[in-house]
Amino acid sequence: MPVRHAIFIMGICAAIVMCAVSAAMNWLFLSSLGETPLEAHVLGAASAAADILKALLPFFIAWRWREKGYVAVILGSLAFAFFAGFSLLSAIGFAAQTRGALVDSRDGASQEYARMQSAMAEANVRRKALPAHRSAAIVSEEIERHRQNRRWSATKGCVNATELQSREFCAAYFALRAELATAKEEDRLVGQIAVLQEESAKLRGRGAGQDSDPQVTLLSRIFGLGEESVRLSLIIAVALLVEIGASLGLFLASGHGGSEEADEQAQPPTSSPEPGPIEDFCLEALVSAPRSRISDDELLALYQGWCAAKSLAPMESEEFLSAFAVLASVLALPRKAGLYYGIAAFEPERRAAA
Repeated sequence: MPVRHAIFIMGICAAIVMCAVSAAMNWLFLSSLGETPLEAHVLGAASAAADILKALLPFFIAWRWREKGYVAVILGSLAFAFFAGFSLLSAIGFAAQTRGALVDSRDGASQEYARMQSAMAEANVRRKALPAHRSAAIVSEEIERHRQNRRWSATKGCVNATELQSREFCAAYFALRAELATAKEEDRLVGQIAVLQEESAKLRGRGAGQDSDPQVTLLSRIFGLGEESVRLSLIIAVALLVEIGASLGLFLASGHGGSEEADEQAQPPTSSPEPGPIEDFCLEALVSAPRSRISDDELLALYQGWCAAKSLAPMESEEFLSAFAVLASVLALPRKAGLYYGIAAFEPERRAAA
């Protein structure tokens, strides 16, 4: 059936993906324990090989069970339990590492986000504390205008201001210098605030300022459990999801290892032998005999014996007698009182003697 075959193929593909995920998780976790690249590769290869054996052992156990090799079944079951347990522990370690790294990353981003928010608030406070001023460009032009005044050269750039008017001119000049510094400070603070806002937006996209593990928080509130207990349960659940699928998924999706019953059911039913043709029976088992007669029961017995000798399936009794009656009427074979006249069973020995 096409739908059944499609589901079968999808199940096999899903099981293979689960096996690959489990092998990758075990490889990454165990390889992280190696101190050198060689040790990391050796540990990773061993974990991947154990994961492949774990997926194949159910097939071996099922085959040996059908062959009544119970010692091999016991040993295989023990090996499967060991490999599955070892793989589960590796998967738990990998899931704990990845979830812990994610939570730590979000916590770090939240701390950095809080620092930036504090710096942004401080910059806004400093900006609001600045005195009223014009823009830096306007103040710069005003300073240049003052430098074009004759008193600028007379006071040697406001270094030697002795007269009252000169002192007033220089006081105005230095006021402009202060206003320019204020304008530049505001421009710096505005730029700093813009940078902090941009960085804060990036951190916000990474989950900063939010719950570092919202799934754990929600489940903890629903079930009234501690966050650490919920987090541990989720880590184990993820590891079990992968390992159960990798351990038994291929075995279950393939129809329990290709059992003999499934193979027999998958085979198309053998067609029964065709009924023996009545025409061939008449030509081979009957002869013309003007003084002979034969009954329906004798004809049926002759026909069944001829079919058995030819390895053919005999027709039903009524079907055979009806078909023979039609053939007899075509051949104008006389019939009286349930007997056919003018025919007899073919007997090679009598024919040779005659």
